[in-house]
Amino acid sequence: MKIGIIGGGAIGMLCASYLSKHHEITIFTRRKEQAEEMRASGIELTVRGQTFRTVVDAQTGLKGMYDLLIVTVKYHQLQDVLNELSTLPRQRILFLQNGMAHLLDLTKWKTAHQLYVGVVEHGAMKMTDHAVIHTGIGLIKWGPFHHEASAEFSHELEGASDDFKMVFTTEWKKVLEEKLLVNVCINPLTALLHVKNGELISNPSYEHMMKCAFDESVSILQMSEKERLWAHVVSICHKTADNQSSMLQDIVRGRQTERKAIVGYLLTKAQTQAIHAPYLTFFNRSLEVLEKKQTKSFE
Repeated sequence: MKIGIIGGGAIGMLCASYLSKHHEITIFTRRKEQAEEMRASGIELTVRGQTFRTVVDAQTGLKGMYDLLIVTVKYHQLQDVLNELSTLPRQRILFLQNGMAHLLDLTKWKTAHQLYVGVVEHGAMKMTDHAVIHTGIGLIKWGPFHHEASAEFSHELEGASDDFKMVFTTEWKKVLEEKLLVNVCINPLTALLHVKNGELISNPSYEHMMKCAFDESVSILQMSEKERLWAHVVSICHKTADNQSSMLQDIVRGRQTERKAIVGYLLTKAQTQAIHAPYLTFFNRSLEVLEKKQTKSFE
């Protein structure tokens, strides 16, 4: 397949590296310097202690026709991408964003494109403009955002690698909600406390705060199976114990976080249901202050 990947961050490079084994890949970056570096050096992927180099095309400015476009930019960058995508001929587009706020934007978006959404359960860290470390092996689960979106090509994405599987599902909303629950339990606290994921369960005080955020989120999302879901959150903390969450990485590097896509989405839903969510409100306001402080210090 001819696949275009929009976004030169950790997830964009991770997808490009693995999918390039079986498909023709073009990665679209925001900065010309990054595109030039990728064309010259390829993408270096480090996984399980070994480093591999893959050759991909890299461009700036969206253009052309693809069998599939995969959007990996963060939520706060999405609106600009949607504006560019609106100028392209009709094609298939898969959105891989954390949180669920982007679903509201896709619902409002008047477009003829076939839309798909998914979640990334991998851990990845961008090291340079052409190097990424695969820090945690997981799955990408994806499905059609609109019922009329065709999925006859799904089998072509299944066998990229044992370390990188893309699984088709029609229960994408449930998948997104469970990933959102994990994100809201882990990301804000690790960013505010400047700790790795594992410390949230090794420190009883941190675990208590995480459990409070969990209880508020489960109530807002009206999710059942609380015991299973809490066990799932704890298991993710164990599996990724040595990892820095993406939100912590953003704070450390003075970048805007995905606060609005994760915590903001839940608070919007809470407001419509008249649900009081003091812990999530505290997380949201604290992260907003920290974002502004970090941004200012990096100017």
